Amino acid sequence: MGRQQAQGRPHVRSLDIRSGDTVVVISGAERGKRGVVQRTFSAQRRIVVAGINIRKRHQRSGEQRGGTTALQGGIIDFPAPFSYSNVQLICSRCDQPTRLGRRLEGDHYVPFCKRCGEAYLRAPRA
Repeated sequence: MGRQQAQGRPHVRSLDIRSGDTVVVISGAERGKRGVVQRTFSAQRRIVVAGINIRKRHQRSGEQRGGTTALQGGIIDFPAPFSYSNVQLICSRCDQPTRLGRRLEGDHYVPFCKRCGEAYLRAPRA
């Protein structure tokens, strides 16, 4: 017999990349560009980066859609989500693309840059 599937939502492993981190695109049409992560979708393993993967949406005005608000219609540019595997984190200290490791300091794990060995500093969450 096969394994029983767990009830409820499946466990989703968190991403090393978080909102506010600086990343560089390592594959695709926008290779080499840097940007700041705006949003992450960990269940889909996708991220939204400012200024990268720009798409166009043809949007009707709010009145045409039957709404009461007067949203302006037209062609809207927006950054679309793409796979997090296409980017690499930029170290805040050495300013180079890197991977993160984890080491035990005191009673908790601290992320560190695998290129320079220094602790990875993240911007505080708002």
